[in-house]
Amino acid sequence: MSIVGLDSVLANQGQSLNSSSATVTNSLGKDAFLRLLTTQLQYQDPLNPMEDTEFTSQLAQFSSLEQLTDMGSYMEELNKLQGSINNMQALSFIGRQVSAAGNIVEYSGQPITLNFELGGSAADVVVKVYTDEGTLVRTINIADAPQGDIQCLWDGKDDSGSLVSAGRYVFSVAATGYDESYVESKTYATGTVTGVRYDGGTTYLIIGDKEVTISDVEKILG
Repeated sequence: MSIVGLDSVLANQGQSLNSSSATVTNSLGKDAFLRLLTTQLQYQDPLNPMEDTEFTSQLAQFSSLEQLTDMGSYMEELNKLQGSINNMQALSFIGRQVSAAGNIVEYSGQPITLNFELGGSAADVVVKVYTDEGTLVRTINIADAPQGDIQCLWDGKDDSGSLVSAGRYVFSVAATGYDESYVESKTYATGTVTGVRYDGGTTYLIIGDKEVTISDVEKILG
């Protein structure tokens, strides 16, 4: 009876095993591996039995496969633990003064101050406000803006003059110098963290009517 050797099977699986130390998805499972090894021993040619070195090598491959499988489970548990730790650390920001890069605002019916910083003096600054889905609702033009921190007040109205609905919005800034060159700008939020929000695996810090991710925090004040 002709039996497909383990070496040929492992050759097809080698790339999957070598490409990941955390999972053996799409590779031969350890239970199937052991069954295949047992079957090969059962149906081996008695006149040409498997050599000890070959058998030892395949056992070593099985051991490596089992370790990779176990490692995948361990990594999954570690990722869950790390996520819980990050969430707990986020709660420690509540009540702290922070400064962070960010362009997310939460409109609740009151005018919102949009904060940004210019790397140089600008002849013209264009501030655009979008819905969370990316639809443009308002364009604000600012002339002769100095270098440094700028505050732009958005009254919550769209370009037609109608008040927008309460919700989450984002804004962008584009600045042009007096020589029509590009002026670097950076949107940010500074204030006291009043809450934490989790969304799709991302942790957001709530700063007044603005939101920033923890990774965007540049400075903790006080």
